[in-house]
Amino acid sequence: MKNMILETNIEIVHRLYQTGKGSFEEMLLRLMALYEAIYTPVRIVVFGAPQNNEEYCERFSQIRSVIAERFGNTVPTVSYVAQPPCPQGLVMEVHEVVLTDADCICYKTLDHVPYITIERKGCKRLFMSGIIGDVLQTAIRRQADDVFRTISHIMVIEQMPVSSIVRQWNYIEKITDCDVTGHQHYQDFNDARSLFYQSVRWVEGYPAATGIGTQWGGVMIDIDALLCRDETLCVKPVDNPLQVSAHAYSQNVLLGEKDEKLDKKTTPKFERAKAIWKKDHGFVYISGTAAIRGEQSLEGVGIEEQTIATLENIKYLVSAENLRQSGIPVTEGASYICFRVYVKRWEDMAKACEVITRQYPDLPAVYTLTDVCRSELLIEIEGMGVIN
Repeated sequence: MKNMILETNIEIVHRLYQTGKGSFEEMLLRLMALYEAIYTPVRIVVFGAPQNNEEYCERFSQIRSVIAERFGNTVPTVSYVAQPPCPQGLVMEVHEVVLTDADCICYKTLDHVPYITIERKGCKRLFMSGIIGDVLQTAIRRQADDVFRTISHIMVIEQMPVSSIVRQWNYIEKITDCDVTGHQHYQDFNDARSLFYQSVRWVEGYPAATGIGTQWGGVMIDIDALLCRDETLCVKPVDNPLQVSAHAYSQNVLLGEKDEKLDKKTTPKFERAKAIWKKDHGFVYISGTAAIRGEQSLEGVGIEEQTIATLENIKYLVSAENLRQSGIPVTEGASYICFRVYVKRWEDMAKACEVITRQYPDLPAVYTLTDVCRSELLIEIEGMGVIN
């Protein structure tokens, strides 16, 4: 499956591949055999179902080795997400870019962490994937602090401020669980993120982001960053009048104990979407979106109602009216190019797929099983869209 968007004349292509059940090595090799790069891959995300953190680490290492052997000196960044895909097997999502003669791509490593930069006059992009802590058995807060230190080190070396992050994927093991001291995993992560973000001013809003659960893997983060001094490029946060901004949530909806070093529990620092606009075209990163109106979840309803409400939230978020309200001079609403659909329970997967497919029958989508950031939420959806 292939889709393209334009950002400062760099096309981004998303491809999805899936294989049926088999041994992990068989499934991984099948995926590699299916994939033929047409443009330049910068990220490969593999979704699978390891049984514990030891197996997660072993399989992540195996994925890296297979991909390194395949690509040699031009290895894309790699993530392994411990979320069982539906149907069961292994899923691979690939992000490719179309380089122009003006682009210079570099494959780099710092502190054993590989990452990619793409530069042209006045514009620089940074791709990081699969940033995890050294020890997955330590507390979520400590892992998050370690991951953000790694990200900060790379961004300082690349002379890109933290505020140049435009899209962030945050994967958090057992996201709604609490440790023995009553600290919720997601809240601990949010506190670490808030401290990381406070070093800069977010003039153009926080990144688009997803904070989603995984069965294993501790804390892992993927990042797209963009720093462009071209005045014709516009980067705008997109709010949603149907929902309170996540970074403006009240203390009432933040769970778990407060960090003793903070005055209060910190909010999730992300925008509902982030739009990138160049002259007469662009695209929008759609953050992880759920059945929340105002700041309250739609409780006491089933998967169908929550899925419909989530799609309504996204539809209005990227509507022409709302994008124009955010300062993007579009002529029509965004056209979706892909979805990721995170479902809490296996028994709800078929109904969620039915509702989404009924509205968007030809839209490429990944469906995985995982916890969402609130225990009462049954589904979360993220995506990307083209705007004109």
